Amino acid sequence: MHHMNLESMPDEIILEIFDYISSCDLIYSFYNLNQRFNSIIDGIHLHLDLSYVQQKKFLFTCHYILPNFSQQIYSIKLSNKQTIDGINYYLEQSKYYQQEQMKTLILIEPTIEQFIKLISCFPFLRTLIIKTTDYLIIPIEFIPQTLRICRISNCQIDFLSANISEKIYFIEELNLKISNINCLFILLYSMIYLKHLTCHISENSSIIINSKENFQKSLKFLNYLKLNVCSISFKYIENLLNLCPNLISFIYTYTTGLKSSYDNEHIDIERWNNLFINKLNRLKIFDLHISINIDSQRDLILITKKFQNLNFFLKNNIRIIYEITSYKHIICTIPFIKSHLNNYINKSSLTNIHDSYSRIRHFDLVLNQTILHQQQHIIRCPLVHSFYLGLYDNLTPIEHQSRILLKQSISFVYLKHFELYGTCIKNGFVVQLLTKMTNLNSLTLPLNHLISCQFNEIIRQNMKKIKKLQLALTESISIDYLKNILIPIFPNLHSMSFAIDNKIHSFDKILLTMIGQYNNNNNDNYLKYLMFLELFALDQDWNQSMLIQLKKFIRYKNNYRFLYIWL
Repeated sequence: MHHMNLESMPDEIILEIFDYISSCDLIYSFYNLNQRFNSIIDGIHLHLDLSYVQQKKFLFTCHYILPNFSQQIYSIKLSNKQTIDGINYYLEQSKYYQQEQMKTLILIEPTIEQFIKLISCFPFLRTLIIKTTDYLIIPIEFIPQTLRICRISNCQIDFLSANISEKIYFIEELNLKISNINCLFILLYSMIYLKHLTCHISENSSIIINSKENFQKSLKFLNYLKLNVCSISFKYIENLLNLCPNLISFIYTYTTGLKSSYDNEHIDIERWNNLFINKLNRLKIFDLHISINIDSQRDLILITKKFQNLNFFLKNNIRIIYEITSYKHIICTIPFIKSHLNNYINKSSLTNIHDSYSRIRHFDLVLNQTILHQQQHIIRCPLVHSFYLGLYDNLTPIEHQSRILLKQSISFVYLKHFELYGTCIKNGFVVQLLTKMTNLNSLTLPLNHLISCQFNEIIRQNMKKIKKLQLALTESISIDYLKNILIPIFPNLHSMSFAIDNKIHSFDKILLTMIGQYNNNNNDNYLKYLMFLELFALDQDWNQSMLIQLKKFIRYKNNYRFLYIWL
C-alpha cells in the first residue's frame, strides 16, 4: 500500500492546504523545515491578522515575520481593542521596514494620529477599512488616490481645507458617514468611478443644491446605492438619484428627527413613482425602510396599498407592509431591510406572510406574562444567529407556553451568539435551552446557572465550541469555581468577561491559574487559548499596585472599575 505524506504532494495541493492556515502559523510551523517548503512560502502573499491574537503570536510577527518577509505582506489587520495598544506597538516595530507591497489595511479602533502614521507607510494601498465606535474625521489629503475600496462607515472625510475639485479618485466602493448631504455631492464630484456607495447622512442640509452648475458629472458606473438618512428633504434624494442613471440596487432608510416636516415627503407615492419611471429604469433590487412620527391622520393601510399597486412593485415582486410601535409608524419592504428585531411591535400587517422574517439575524426578546398573553401570532425567525433573551417576571404559571413560543420562533441550530439576562430564570429552563444550542460561539449568562450545566454531558460537549464567555457582572468568580467548572467546561475560550471582589478573592491567583502560571503549574488544567479578559471590580477601582506583579504576563489598560487585559 502506498502511503502519501505532505512532502510527496505536488506544489499545487500544498498551496491549497496553506490557504487554510494563517500566515503567522504557516511561517511558524513550516518555514525552515526544508528548502522546498521555504521556496513555496517565499512565493506566497502573506495576509496578517493581528487584531485578535495572543501576545506571543503578535510579538513573533513583529520580531520575525516583519523583518524577514516585509515585501510579501499584502494585507494587515490591526486593533487597539483586544490587542491593547497594538497599533502603536506595530508602528514602533515596522518603522524600519519598507512595506510597498501592502494593498489592504484594516484598522479597529485607531486614533487619527495612528491612522495618519500608518497610511504614510503604504504608498500603493488599494483597500482601506476602518471599524471604530469613535467618530473619526479624516482629512481628504490622507485618502490615497490609489484606493479602490474605502469602507470607513463611522468616519467623516474632511475636505474643507483642500481643493477637492482638482482631484480625481478611482475609488469603486465607498462606505462612510457624512454630516451634510451637500458635502456628499461635493465629494462625489471627484469620485466618478464609484460602483458601490453606502452612506449614512446624519444631519439636515439647509443649502440649496444646484446640480446643473456644480454636480453635472454623472455617476454612470454606480450600480449599488445604500442610503441611511435622518430628517432631510426628499428633494436631495431626488437630486442624487438624477446622477445615477444605471442604478441596479437601491436600499433606502429614512428616520425622522426633531423636525418631522419632511416625513410625508418620503411616503409620497407620486414622487416615488416618478423616480421609478423616469430615473431608475434599470433598478431591479429595492429595499425601503421609513420610520416616521405617529400621525393620527395618516392612513397606513391606504399608503401601503398604493405602494403595492405601483407597476415597479408588481413587476419586481416587491411586497410592502406597515408596523405601528409605541412611538413610530414604520413602512418597509419585505424581506426586512433591517437584520435586527425587537419585540416592541403593537400592530403589524405581517400576520399572514410566513417568510417575512427570513432575513432576521439578531432577535431581542424580553419575555413576560404580558407578552405571552398578547402574542397574536408566532414570529418565525428561522435563520437567527444572535439571540438576546430577558426574563424578569416569574413565568412559572406559563413556563410551558414560553418554551413552545421559543421553539416555534427560532431554529436553535443556527445560533452563534446567545445572551441570557434576568432575575427569574429557572435552572431547568436554562438547561433545556443550552442543550438545543449545538453551534454556539459566544455565550452570556448569569454565573450561578453554569453550576447546573456542569452535570449535563450534552451541554458540556456544546460548550467546548464556545470562544467568548461573558458572565453577569454582579457575582464574583472564585478559584474553586474557575478550576472545577469554567476551565473543564470551556477549554477553548479566547476571551472572557467576569466580575471579581478583590477583598474576598485574589485576582493574582485567579489570573495565574487561568494562564497556567500559578505555583508553576505544569498540567493542562488552564485556558491555553485565552487572549483577552474584561474584568469588573465589585469593591473598588483598579490601581497600579494591584497589577505591578503581573506586568510580565499581561498588557492592560484600566478604566475605573473595568480592567482590560491582553494575554
